Amino acid sequence: MKTASRFLSLAVIGLLSTASAQLAEEYRPWTNTAGKQIEATLVSVDAAAKTLKIKMKDGREFDVPIATLSPADFEYAKARYAAMQAAPAAPATAMPAATPAAAPGTPAAPKAPAAKVASKPAPPRPAIAIIPASKFKAPGANDYLGGIQKVRPRLIHNAASWAYLKGLIATDPVAAKILEAMKASGEDLLQDPGLTRINGDTGGEGPKAIYRMGLLGALHYCEGDLKWQDKGLQELLALTDPISFRDWHPELMDNVADMVVATSLGYDWFYTSLNAQQKTTIRTYLAQKGIDALVAHLEGEEIPETAKGTSGGQSDPAKAKGGAKKKAAPKDDAKLPPDSKQMAAASALIIAAICLVDDDPAVAKKAADAGAKVFGKGLERFAPAGVWPEGLQAGEDVMDYIAMIAQTRKAAAGSDLGISLVEGIPQFGVARMHLIGPSGQTFNFGDSKGAASTRPWVATWLCGVHGNPGLRAVAATGKQAVSSGYFGQVGNFLYYNPHAAGDGTADSLDYALPAGFVATTRSGWDKADYFVAVKGGDNADHTAQLDIGSFVLEAGGQRWGVELGADTERAPGLEVKPGADRTKRFELYLENTQGQNTLVIDGNQDLEAKAKVLVGASSPEKGLAVVDMTDAYSKAAKDVHRGVMVVRGTKPYAVLQDDLVIKTTQTITWSMHTKAEIAAEGTKATLTQGGKTLIATIVSPAGATFSSGTPPEPPSEQSRDLVKEKVNVLKATIADAKGPQSLCITFALDEAPTHTPAPVATWVPKK
Repeated sequence: MKTASRFLSLAVIGLLSTASAQLAEEYRPWTNTAGKQIEATLVSVDAAAKTLKIKMKDGREFDVPIATLSPADFEYAKARYAAMQAAPAAPATAMPAATPAAAPGTPAAPKAPAAKVASKPAPPRPAIAIIPASKFKAPGANDYLGGIQKVRPRLIHNAASWAYLKGLIATDPVAAKILEAMKASGEDLLQDPGLTRINGDTGGEGPKAIYRMGLLGALHYCEGDLKWQDKGLQELLALTDPISFRDWHPELMDNVADMVVATSLGYDWFYTSLNAQQKTTIRTYLAQKGIDALVAHLEGEEIPETAKGTSGGQSDPAKAKGGAKKKAAPKDDAKLPPDSKQMAAASALIIAAICLVDDDPAVAKKAADAGAKVFGKGLERFAPAGVWPEGLQAGEDVMDYIAMIAQTRKAAAGSDLGISLVEGIPQFGVARMHLIGPSGQTFNFGDSKGAASTRPWVATWLCGVHGNPGLRAVAATGKQAVSSGYFGQVGNFLYYNPHAAGDGTADSLDYALPAGFVATTRSGWDKADYFVAVKGGDNADHTAQLDIGSFVLEAGGQRWGVELGADTERAPGLEVKPGADRTKRFELYLENTQGQNTLVIDGNQDLEAKAKVLVGASSPEKGLAVVDMTDAYSKAAKDVHRGVMVVRGTKPYAVLQDDLVIKTTQTITWSMHTKAEIAAEGTKATLTQGGKTLIATIVSPAGATFSSGTPPEPPSEQSRDLVKEKVNVLKATIADAKGPQSLCITFALDEAPTHTPAPVATWVPKK
């Protein structure tokens, strides 16, 4: 019994993973039960083999049965391995829920004086080996479920890594401040009666459930008062109670995904407090209301009747069925890359599978099978430059689920199967930093809803895995509202690590990776600095706008060139199923080419066009990038290249230049949407906003002129009214254009710069 007790004590720590390189080797005498002694350091623990691996100073390694350890060695190994396992199991995010993660130099959000803690430089970034997307073999169901230790907790954190976080509270002032803010949020949550299903077809309970379970779980393990466990159980049981939740809105794939995640976390984190009947009820709900519905969505099947509630006020059954059907056959849909909602569903299935693998292996296998088919394809969509095709907000959403899976695999099996190192995932943290302008707003291209970072804590996780790319140290904020969704500040605590806890230093002011589809350049990291971001993209993506070449522009703390984002969800034609006819979608101003900050030549861009970054360059004097837009205008023009440049120095300014060859006589219309007031005359336009003045100047060609206007009236009451939103449009027109054209426009605060244009093809000298 003594040997078994020792083994179980070590097994509960985590096991099956290699010792962390973050801890220095610690050599000490080891004595076995026969009295033999050697000097060695602990390397790892293997639960399956019931052995320790130790290494002598000459490099030789030995596997030592746990049963042969002396009592003193056993206790040392237990404590040492807990420290080794805990440190890497607490990875990475950045900024609190309501505040966009600041890029270097961006002023931090105001904090209460008590929350201010002096930050220190982040540790040097670790050396990592990125796995090329072309060589990455997506894990299958057996890979996700293989090696899972049959101990609780194991989702995101195991017992050792929870203990590591708890230990930080006494030694790390920022971690302690975050926990204090979480406790204040928790006290408010204790007074709330709990979640119930919202009738109608809006959903929205899933994000709130994740926030509540994350907050209560973290407080339970790291603060320790039983009231957090009691409230966590109450919330968990409500999610699976047919009176509170007759179903999880099965027609809404994203809401079901979040309910599955929240319920899985609660089941795992509060497992020891559940009785047998409660566990059975929760597993049944997870399987029928969650897993079965998500599998149906991903495989293009009808939602099973068992996923739908049967009490009064139920959603329209026909609508529920229609939510899972797709106009294209499932085989055709399977060829299309997954969008952010499908990635949420796939991630939820994998998390549920790891949660249930020992309690219900058949359901776990079903969930893992369906999730794995989609999740691997989605990972590859971040390659090569770390930008999710639907935009930064959607990319953060996807990365939030990736972080949960990677951390869960590390906590439960010691390995994340290479997920965190697949090409595009390490780059996402760098790209994300560069896609946030000096004003704190994101480059919100596509159907983004607003320009704020929506899940900034993913940066904390990314910092912990890949190092801090240049972000300011994560900081505590005030308490969160009871109605909050997703982890918020809790995510910063769950993934807290030394790299996120220090100030990082950026390698460059610019980001332009050839073959990527987004590039940025800036004059500095301060709020008043110049910033330009431009995109290529793939118009064939079923969620895409026809926005190749679209850009945003900032200077003087103002965003002058704005992305308009998405139309309302009820706008006619906005929602398009994969493989369906998208022409009605592009009748909407916000979705077609006219509603973008790009060129209009003979109507909309080609619906199948693709555009990538050709080249980028960075020097102390300037930063620049060039996007090849030829495919978008192939019917009317050739060799269409958009260059963006920020000239740095004492009088910085921005340049946007389009070089192209028009095949037959056309009118070229250049557009930039803005919230500024515009006074346009000839080759000069004066924009005023927020007490600042921006001068736009057409440098070439001769004959091009500025004008200003407003967007068209909305086609219906269901669409956004951009006139009421005070959106204006700055336009530059080249009439009767034919042959080679070069439209060069400069932007500078207060006065026009002296700029000599050069062909975009010469911006980067050939080697």
